Amino acid sequence: MGVVERLVPGEVPREIMDAFAFDGQRTRSEPLHGGHIHQSSLVTCQGVRYVLQRLNDRVFPDLAALVSNVERIVAHLGGRGGPELVTTRDGCLSYQAQDGSRWRSFRYLEGTVGRASPQDPADAYEAARAFALYVRTLAALPGPPLDETIKAFHGLQPRLASLDAVAFTDSVGRRIGVLRDLDRARRLSQQIEDALRPWSGLLPVRTVHNDAKLSNVRFDIDSGQATFVIDFDTTMPGHVQYDVGELVRTVTTHAAEDAGQEDTVDFDLELLEALSDGYLASWPELERSETEAMALAGPQMAVENALRFLTDHLAGDHYYAVDRSNQNIDRCRTQLRLAELMLDTHTEAAACFARSRRRSQSGGPEGTGPSQGRQ
Repeated sequence: MGVVERLVPGEVPREIMDAFAFDGQRTRSEPLHGGHIHQSSLVTCQGVRYVLQRLNDRVFPDLAALVSNVERIVAHLGGRGGPELVTTRDGCLSYQAQDGSRWRSFRYLEGTVGRASPQDPADAYEAARAFALYVRTLAALPGPPLDETIKAFHGLQPRLASLDAVAFTDSVGRRIGVLRDLDRARRLSQQIEDALRPWSGLLPVRTVHNDAKLSNVRFDIDSGQATFVIDFDTTMPGHVQYDVGELVRTVTTHAAEDAGQEDTVDFDLELLEALSDGYLASWPELERSETEAMALAGPQMAVENALRFLTDHLAGDHYYAVDRSNQNIDRCRTQLRLAELMLDTHTEAAACFARSRRRSQSGGPEGTGPSQGRQ
């Protein structure tokens, strides 16, 4: 079974519904939960469904840049697959409401399903293959580089600085309860920074997804193959390690992101092998420095996300959607434990990526990974 989107009653304002050129008579709209940032709704018309989103201008302060980036990406992908933007009745690809809010809509990707966790190594292979092909396709994006929609989105030092500032202020009085988490996050950040130093300045800048987690892949509901990468909002210049790291941290553990109980967190090397095979089989020309640094990409992104979750917990849960008061600290602790497990098995992870690189460069055909055995 794939991810089941949780729907609860609710309606989008008529002004917004009337602004978009939906096909057929509308029957209902319902909140669509699953993402952390935007307010999303599922709009059902006769015979077709749409995802309608109110864009978050607190997380993305420059919505014009965000909208421009996504429109360029969708246009470039064209017939190669992916989400299709819906025009407004005025022919635009987004709508600014009278209250100043900005909205957009995509056709719902029928016949596909998302996954919160991998069912098997085939899912890991397919997700990695999809993100590698996405980045390779965007290498030919015409025009100037995409805008930076979130400043300093990746990087342990900027995230540590934000955490320290929020911890010092302690505006909601939560610091005393997370002192051990603060120390642990700082220690792991330094450990990873030290380990990454040999690759400083060697990793090329590419246009990457920057949020390449498993839930941002849609799988064909029948074949199980990855069909589309979604959620282009953070696609901008960065490093391949950011995408690989997000994949590793979301694909290689069976624990939920907000598990809370650290003894349920694992790091599955079989899933890592499938992931590395999928990514490198789709992109054997990657520079050696990029491949060699991949074994640290998972712990790097796990700790970075832990810092972000901990920062939001101390700030009062303003960035990520939460269903309960301690959800962000549970997310933080899950990521810290995952990073520790990854660092403990760094030698095995490095050997995994090295094997995948050798296989990718041996002339074997692309698409011979685990997914080929699933029926």
